[in-house]
Amino acid sequence: MTSSKSKPLSYFIFIPLVFFVFIRPFFSGLAYPTVETYYQNVIIFLAILTLLVNKKMISKNAFHVPILLIFLAYTISTVFSVNFQNSIRETIKFVSFFAIFFTVSQLNEKQKNLLIKTIVIASVIISIYSIYQYFWGYQRTLDYLRKINSDFLLKSSYAKDILIAKRTIGTFPSPTVFGGYLIIMFFFSLHLIRDGAHFLKNGLRPLFWYAASLLIAIALIFTKSMGAWLSLTFALTILVILSYKSLKKQKIIPITTFILIAIVITFILINRWERLTNLENPQNSITQRLNYWRTSMAIIKAHPITGVGAGNFKEVFLKYKVGVTTNTRYAHNILLHQGVETGILGLLSVVYLIILFLRKFKEDPKNSIILLGGLAFFSHNLIDNTYFIPQVGLFFWILLALI
Repeated sequence: MTSSKSKPLSYFIFIPLVFFVFIRPFFSGLAYPTVETYYQNVIIFLAILTLLVNKKMISKNAFHVPILLIFLAYTISTVFSVNFQNSIRETIKFVSFFAIFFTVSQLNEKQKNLLIKTIVIASVIISIYSIYQYFWGYQRTLDYLRKINSDFLLKSSYAKDILIAKRTIGTFPSPTVFGGYLIIMFFFSLHLIRDGAHFLKNGLRPLFWYAASLLIAIALIFTKSMGAWLSLTFALTILVILSYKSLKKQKIIPITTFILIAIVITFILINRWERLTNLENPQNSITQRLNYWRTSMAIIKAHPITGVGAGNFKEVFLKYKVGVTTNTRYAHNILLHQGVETGILGLLSVVYLIILFLRKFKEDPKNSIILLGGLAFFSHNLIDNTYFIPQVGLFFWILLALI
């Protein structure tokens, strides 16, 4: 990675930043909303401190323009919101995203590398925990529920989807959200492998990052999230295409990549064959997403300019609901969701952000693996919603700041 500054960010800011980034994936804002509020305020406070301490060193960034446009879209949509309080909360959430982007972008190269390592170590801990869930944790939970004669398993579709189907969630609210997080983590770990791939120069240290990648990949497979698998497969395919010549000397990486792609495709076919073929089932996640998208289009048609206000998709979903589907807080498509809540300006701002991001592939080949993590994240959010969930979305903005 490159940095426009050689001077590091003050360690009075950097150390708390590393700590709060490390703990981010260990708690869900849905489960602990008060903790989430405090966390967002701390991140914003650190950005303000950075601005005060480093005001003479602030560097220009290509992403500043779309960020300002997104913020403007959120502000305008809040003014015309169907639920003002929801919009204020959602806007503050995105301000915390912009704050983490700003603070991380002020780090020098050494600090950025340390931050990536910290992020990957946290993901390894959660991956190990999720693997424990898959092999032992869920079974103990099932045994306990049966012992107390609980009818929770009979009544809760969520319990059936997680406990009985054995889909790991780690510390996240759902397998798909956990999968979206692991996608970014996997490419961060690959970046560390490439940076320290020479065993003779770096000793056995690179082995840890190989092990980290393997553990993250196993945890990702155990989520049984088709969207996450497809996004990972897409990004890994692009990785092999773009990096074939440079990876010839490191044959283990393309070989491992091809093996992982084959495993992912096999798991998709085995575990999701019914969903791929039975689209008439209203409980099919593919069918539900198609209905979410039709509903989103209907809302955008009714509120094209300012949207319904940030954080208000769930408030208007039932009014425009299309087909037989479960209720949802999200459109499960980053562009449609943005269009519903923040109107045409919000939609175009995110499109602009994506275009600038894709241009980075030509401008910044050194960070190609990290960029592929962002590409996988974007592709996943065409069929899911992790961009809007702080437990995952924060790491996307960190990824942007790192490049």
